[in-house]
Amino acid sequence: MALYLLRHGALPPNPQRRFVGQRDLPLSPRGQRQIAFWAEELAVTPLKAIFCSSLQRCRESARSIGRYHPQTPVIPRDAFREIHLGQWEGLTPAEVEERFPGAYAARGRNLADYCPQGGESFRMLARRVLPALRDILPQNNDDNVLLVAHGGVIRVILAHALALPLDRLLDIPQPYAACTRLELTPALFAMSPHLPDDGKDA
Repeated sequence: MALYLLRHGALPPNPQRRFVGQRDLPLSPRGQRQIAFWAEELAVTPLKAIFCSSLQRCRESARSIGRYHPQTPVIPRDAFREIHLGQWEGLTPAEVEERFPGAYAARGRNLADYCPQGGESFRMLARRVLPALRDILPQNNDDNVLLVAHGGVIRVILAHALALPLDRLLDIPQPYAACTRLELTPALFAMSPHLPDDGKDA
């Protein structure tokens, strides 16, 4: 059994590098082409279910894949939304520094546990995503499941699978439309909702 992790396609250009988080943005034309490629590539892969974030960029991506799998349900889940960046969302790094002096650097020093005002830390994201992931994993050894999600969501999944501390999660490349296939073992995601535990307090 395998879990396919697909990041949604590219978003509209963001030259000012405004934080996206849970802002509900659509795919760009480039993003639509990227997902069309994977839709054709995965057309011959049997999929038991297609899960996705409930944000439109992932729903749009999942529906494109689903057209090649008409008997496979496409199931949005709020649990797979991108990390919530609270009051940072829509701001540039410079605007974050202006409104919340020192906050941007503080997050860089404590990537796993720093929580923007009104938002989530990556550890909080992991505690939201990993139990939800465990619930959707295939029960049959011959089944495959696809999850269409976001860069942050997929990175916390891969960090867990690789036993990588969350403060190194950005070391995992995750460009738009990246697709990763994980061979599943019964123990890989059999965890408490409070994991991953890398020795740090919440």
